[in-house]
Amino acid sequence: MNAGPPAGEQPDFFEHSAVTPPGAEADTGCTRIEFRDLRYFAAVAEELHFGRAAARLHISQPGLSQAIARLEREVQAQLFTRTRSNVELTEAGTELLDRARSLLAGLGEAVTRVRMAGRGEVGLVRVGVALLAEPAVAAALKAFQEQHEAIVVDRSAMVSERLLAHLAEGRLHAAVIHQVPALATMETVAWEPLRRGRLAVLTSPGSRLALLETVTLTELRGQTFLINPRSLAPGAFEGLQLMCRMYGGFDPFVLESAAASTAALDTDWRPIQDGTAVAVMAEVTARALRPAHIAVVPIQPPPHYVLALAWRRDERAAAAHRLLSYLRSYRDHHSWTTAPESHRPTATAAPLKA
Repeated sequence: MNAGPPAGEQPDFFEHSAVTPPGAEADTGCTRIEFRDLRYFAAVAEELHFGRAAARLHISQPGLSQAIARLEREVQAQLFTRTRSNVELTEAGTELLDRARSLLAGLGEAVTRVRMAGRGEVGLVRVGVALLAEPAVAAALKAFQEQHEAIVVDRSAMVSERLLAHLAEGRLHAAVIHQVPALATMETVAWEPLRRGRLAVLTSPGSRLALLETVTLTELRGQTFLINPRSLAPGAFEGLQLMCRMYGGFDPFVLESAAASTAALDTDWRPIQDGTAVAVMAEVTARALRPAHIAVVPIQPPPHYVLALAWRRDERAAAAHRLLSYLRSYRDHHSWTTAPESHRPTATAAPLKA
């Protein structure tokens, strides 16, 4: 048993009793009950002492008594029995305490989640990654997810042009793409360089190129370049053509693959394995894939491959901006754009176009 009000203070017998007049219909609506009233009730129920509860809540005892009386009127039940020496929960009070604790816990969790959402610490982020670009950004995305477990990152892979279209339509929050010409035409999409690095040529082990430690782009004159279908990735061909003209002084011969390259599929690499064609992609990506019976020869820069981080200019999702900020920091910390990597066994990179 706990002590009641201080000496000289009269107990609030009538304040803390239900006031439904005899014969009146019970009102099942409790629209005027506030979470504050439930917090006050829980404090009294746990302390079983109005004075201590008021001190715990940093309010006056009369104000607390009025709040409990108001709550009893709303629920139309007496929640406490109180004498000069004791405060006890009634059966109705015990029932309300269990439910009040659940409601208050739910409110606390909801407020926490809402605040986290406002800070971009929870939510869903839809990110597109260009085909075969996964090795270049996998480490950064993994690190982001490890540090932001409450954010779900939904990744999709497709050619850069399709990712840009999905981004413009609002179906993606962000995309890691190759610096395709279409980027310059997207007024609603903002972008910045995310990663750049050394290229490599994939060739048949029996070719003359496979005997070299490095090659220049000019030395690839006369080779046939394997590319993704132009209907799916026109930027891949345009980028290859521009690169060969600018840095090699020639127009490339191309062989379109039957399907867009997604992984080290045997049908994708067969024209390279039999010496019919070569392919150009980021050196570290090529070494990570390591297709069977294919040689990887670095290309002396320039040129470099360039990956871009793109997002909608009007993007408002806080979680999306947290991801963008994280990728920028990761890029700067690892010097992804200021010091293009040469081959390092533990590094990752991405193809020139996909």
